[in-house]
Amino acid sequence: MAQVSAVSSSIRSVKLGESGGIMDELISVEEAARRLGGISKWTIFSWLSQGKLIRTKVGSRTMLRQSELDKVIQHGGKSLAPKRTRG
Repeated sequence: MAQVSAVSSSIRSVKLGESGGIMDELISVEEAARRLGGISKWTIFSWLSQGKLIRTKVGSRTMLRQSELDKVIQHGGKSLAPKRTRG
């Protein structure tokens, strides 16, 4: 069991197939923070809760699609994610 957790904690990204055969890279919150200039992972979590980024869950892990980060970069810090409404 220790080997499994050691392997899973060392995984930095996962490739995910989408319709049309396009592969989209999934990255950890920590890796996303690093790719966005070394910002805090807590900033990423804040953006997730504000709806600026869309999370992808892999088991219990929160991951982000590389294409989602690209949208945020292209649109000046705002993804095209719909605003969440509180019910």
